Amino acid sequence: MTRHRLLAAAAAACYLGAGLLCPPNGFVLREFAAWFVRPATLPFAWSALAEARQNGNAVEMFARARQILHLLPTWTDGYSAFACSFALDEALATTQALRAQRAHQRLMVALAWLEDARASAGRRESELLQTMAFLPELAVRQEPGLEALLPPGGAAAMADRYLAEAEVLDPHGAVREQRTFRGPGLAAGFLASGDRQRALLVLDAAIARSTDVRDQALAAEWRQRLIEVCRHLRGEASVDLGAVHSDPRMAPLLPYLR
Repeated sequence: MTRHRLLAAAAAACYLGAGLLCPPNGFVLREFAAWFVRPATLPFAWSALAEARQNGNAVEMFARARQILHLLPTWTDGYSAFACSFALDEALATTQALRAQRAHQRLMVALAWLEDARASAGRRESELLQTMAFLPELAVRQEPGLEALLPPGGAAAMADRYLAEAEVLDPHGAVREQRTFRGPGLAAGFLASGDRQRALLVLDAAIARSTDVRDQALAAEWRQRLIEVCRHLRGEASVDLGAVHSDPRMAPLLPYLR
């Protein structure tokens, strides 16, 4: 028997022994089986998502995104990107009041989805909470009439509540600052789908939110990098992106800055 066969036999014996000594529960078995199913089903889910995106159907796109993330339950960046995309989709409405009402509905659905995702986020749960803190502000920036439909204190109070929960999970004092550093990743999600307008919405909010960064020199540098990216995305030809390309924090945006 070769060395490789001996190792394979030993591994099989270990798995069998572990199963006899400590039988796995139903959840573990389902999760173990899911790892074999995911590679087969994910390509079809991605194709369906691309088709929904091409057709401009935000509701269908959201449903397809949920299907993908059901297969990838710990992909917190994916949850954040898809939730933002759904919350900031602008549905046609005949009046400003109806537009604000629909924006409110989309925001609540997106936040509820992120809330559910926290259960499987593990050590990255605080990142979901940072997105949840950022999302109401983004939604209000896009649709100012939404502010009146939010709970007392509006978007700011909602953000404070989510950030307070994040600080309990990650009590190192920089949680509020990290909200602004999530901007490039969220903006890249919109740029990937060709939505430059909402990418700029996210980056403008991150620029405004950079005042949360306590280190003023760091805040100024970060703000300048974001401003350079925004100028480029708005079509200014004379923008020097050298510092942006050398800043690893801007990596999510680089594929869209050529």
